[in-house]
Amino acid sequence: MSSVERDTSDKPAVVDRVNVALIAEAVEALGKLQDRTGLKKVDLVNRALLIYEFVDSELRAGNQVVLRDPEGRDQLVKIFL
Repeated sequence: MSSVERDTSDKPAVVDRVNVALIAEAVEALGKLQDRTGLKKVDLVNRALLIYEFVDSELRAGNQVVLRDPEGRDQLVKIFL
């Protein structure tokens, strides 16, 4: 029998830690997101990085980002990376 304990939670394992300095606008955005979602800062930053990587990859592949409002109207989103 092994004495190694395994983490059976649904949380991903921590692979790397970073310390970043945020500009005032980013701090404000982070606070607004925390208020709206109830998520922790670490979860919001992780999600933001995953979304940024996805959008960057899609734009570099020549795709566009489009938002659709509740009435079905599309709006092209211009993102400068």
